[in-house]
This record gives sequence, C-alpha cells and structure tokens, in this order.
Amino acid sequence: MMAGSPDRHPQDWYVEQTWTVRALMQVVEFDRHATIWDPCCGLGTIPRAFADAGFAAQGTDLVDRWLAWELRHLFMGEHDFLGQQVHLMERMARLNIVFNPPYGYKKDIAERCVRRALMLADGLVCALLPIRWRASEKRYPLFAEQHPPRFILEFCDRPSMPPGDALANRDPATGKLTAWKRGKTDYAWYVWDTRQPATDTITRIIPPRTAEQKKIDRDFDLRRVGVLPQLEMAA
Repeated sequence: MMAGSPDRHPQDWYVEQTWTVRALMQVVEFDRHATIWDPCCGLGTIPRAFADAGFAAQGTDLVDRWLAWELRHLFMGEHDFLGQQVHLMERMARLNIVFNPPYGYKKDIAERCVRRALMLADGLVCALLPIRWRASEKRYPLFAEQHPPRFILEFCDRPSMPPGDALANRDPATGKLTAWKRGKTDYAWYVWDTRQPATDTITRIIPPRTAEQKKIDRDFDLRRVGVLPQLEMAA
C-alpha cells in the first residue's frame, strides 16, 4: 500500500462502487436537512449516490475528474482538503462529510484527512478505509482517547477499488473488463458523530450480497462511468 508501487495510482485515486455508499445509508441515519460533502469525490460516486437518495450532496477534489455526462452541478470545484484555502463547503451549517480518503501516497494522509473532517463537520464523518487501518499503535490516541468512532461497519464482501485510470482495462487473455471484478482488501466504514462523541465503538457487519446482486451492482457502475456500453453485459 506504499507510494511508488507500479500498480498504484500516484494520488491514491481509487474508485468505490455505488453499493458501498448505499450500504452505509441503510445502516446509518442521515439528517435529511443536512448537506453531504465528499472532499475526495473523484468521479462523484458518493455525491451521486446521496443525491439519488434525495440528499443535498456536493463534491470537491484535488483534481477535476468529474465525468462530462454526470450531474456536474454536484461538483463544487478543485480544492485541496488539507490545504490552506477555505472552501464554501466548510461554512455550511449541518454538514456531514462522507469520503473515501487517500490512504498511502503521503505519510499519515488518511488520518490527517479524518482529523480535518472531524474539525469541520457538525454532524457525521464517514470514512471508507481498510479494516487494517485501525490496527495501528500510532492511531491508538485517535481511536481510543481523542475521537472513538461511533461505529465501524465492516463489509463481508470485499469492495473492489480499481484505480480511476484503469476502469476500462480488459484481461488480455479473455478480453473481459477487469474493473470491480473482485476485491483484494477488507474495508469498513468508520463513522463518527461529532454531535454525540462516542466513548466506545460499536462494530457491525454489513451482510454479503447475492451473486445476482453483485452482477447488477457491477453493471450499474460500469455503465455509470461509461465503460460498459448499454447493450454489453459484464461477465
């Protein structure tokens, strides 16, 4: 998971599937009057999923990667979440931050992003990160003393997180698309409630999907990002 690996995106741009966001919404209750902000939105998966569910949702990112045919009004521009510039979203009342933060291309960047989100949000902070992220002596103060998450929601299914520049890749032997085929890393949603700081953390399991649902979910995202033509089915 370290920077410099030839199969890693240089800015840790990895694309979560929509079903991972829907799973979060099924477990965690979000205020319908609050705004959802994803400061590492990539292709807009998280803002789009929340907007489709009827929430006010916006996204920003270090680089504009938004798709031309997506809901461009959900993208609030290029912004360095860890930089000095203040973004309009930081001044929103009733703000929830939901994101898939970068994990390894800079030292401690995921923790820095989480701590920044906890400073800015006045509601929920939800971070999609590997389960092993919590197994850290260095992060003991964050988890046990300063900001214990209210929930850690572990996926039974391993979410696939392909690099954003590899979504159209195909297996050279079969010609089949490889994006979101199968996951290699165990992930969880880490959920903090800044309104009611937790003293202990509840771990819950997100149930596995059926084989049929996995295919439906994969087809949805391959079409959403324009990789899979409407008449072609993913194998």
